[in-house]
Amino acid sequence: MPGATIAHTGCKPRNPGERLDEIDTAPARDLLAAAFDTGSEAGRERVRLAIEKFGIAFFESDLAAGRLVLSPNAFAMFGLPVPAEPSADRAMFWRRYHPDDAEWARARFEADLRGERGRNDYQERVRIIRADDGRVRWIEFSGHMFGPPGARTHIVGMLRDTTAAVEAEERQRLLAREVEHRANNALAVVQSLIRLTGGETLAEYRRSLEGRILSLARSHSLTGGGHGGTPVALPDLLAGELAAYRGHVDMALAEVPPLALTSVQPVAMILHELATNAAKHGALSSAAGRVHLTVQAGAEEVALGWTEQGGPGARNATPPARSGTGMAVVRAQARRLGAGLDFHWHEAGLAVELHVPISRWTGGA
Repeated sequence: MPGATIAHTGCKPRNPGERLDEIDTAPARDLLAAAFDTGSEAGRERVRLAIEKFGIAFFESDLAAGRLVLSPNAFAMFGLPVPAEPSADRAMFWRRYHPDDAEWARARFEADLRGERGRNDYQERVRIIRADDGRVRWIEFSGHMFGPPGARTHIVGMLRDTTAAVEAEERQRLLAREVEHRANNALAVVQSLIRLTGGETLAEYRRSLEGRILSLARSHSLTGGGHGGTPVALPDLLAGELAAYRGHVDMALAEVPPLALTSVQPVAMILHELATNAAKHGALSSAAGRVHLTVQAGAEEVALGWTEQGGPGARNATPPARSGTGMAVVRAQARRLGAGLDFHWHEAGLAVELHVPISRWTGGA
């Protein structure tokens, strides 16, 4: 059987040039015999420790005969019934290898037997398909090969189920890729904000840019740590973006599904820009001004309405001659959401309608 985890056998070290028939392998066989002898107290204890504490199974492979002697838990790892005698044909284990791993694993094993990889220890991690329930498991083998390259006679070693470790490694890789992806997205947004932000003076430019970056930071905090990567409830997002104007914003929020992580940032940026524009030019620049925010969810979309009333002085009910930086940011973020966006200028103040496809809001298909 290929790859297994080498057990300390008690054999004396092999010196360069020493022939296999000059090595006393009896201690290894005695240890294995004792370990597999479930009729003795010592054997039962070794098997119990291997199974319960370390998840390790032991084996000895007679390469000439094609036979294996294994501890009972080796059969259990492969979902095979434990036979009365702890020996088996090596082929029955080969047949449990995952189709995508069987060919390359067999080729590496044969190469090690021939000495083509310049080592006497075999170490490999492969997928198997359990015989009893069909589950895919990762099994790690490590074993020491006895005999010269091209004339190997025995392998003594051990094996263990490393599925949990492999899955943890995969989660770490996915997390690293997600962190890199989010960092690249954040940098791209910052670059876009730098290009879009304008100001009559350096101080005005700095204030505008800092406000937008702070909004970006707030939305980033919602998509990380405290939420653990879960979707974000709209009230949590509104609490962060509109906290400074709490006494001047009336909200009518229907039951709305949480936002997917990919939608949090653009929705947050849109709310920030609308609030900033209202604070500079609209309803939030006056003590008497108010903003009415409505959010409704339908089968196809989430509709967000932003309506200002009571701004300073009467407004012209026509669009301004020049679109400001804030509105450019709003349009850019709406495009990220694949959303419809409408501006309406009334004497009472600005009204904005945002229509986000439900699939983009929730991150569904």
